[in-house]
Amino acid sequence: MISGVTIHLANDLPVLVDLQAMPEPGDRMIRCTNVRTIDGKRPAFVHDAHSTFLLPLHTVRIIEVPQMSDSSAVATQGDEDLYAASHSVAPEPEIDDEEAEEDLLARIRQI
Repeated sequence: MISGVTIHLANDLPVLVDLQAMPEPGDRMIRCTNVRTIDGKRPAFVHDAHSTFLLPLHTVRIIEVPQMSDSSAVATQGDEDLYAASHSVAPEPEIDDEEAEEDLLARIRQI
């Protein structure tokens, strides 16, 4: 069970839900329970708080999953290593904020 997942619906306010599992690439619906608004209230479309909801994925803009502890994480460390190896993500160099501001001001002055 993944608790506290924020689902941003198209043309509607985001809702918090509990998911049994993350949707797979071939899924057309997302199955969720304990649907509530961000402030914890019951949305207008929920008549029974104990219902299970099937939301069509074409109405979902973003699924925001909270970061969890190591014991209950959605992705395992092996999955993260596999992702990093397959995408070859290079770390961005650290930029000093003052240096970045000076560069920006210098470019503005040149205009």
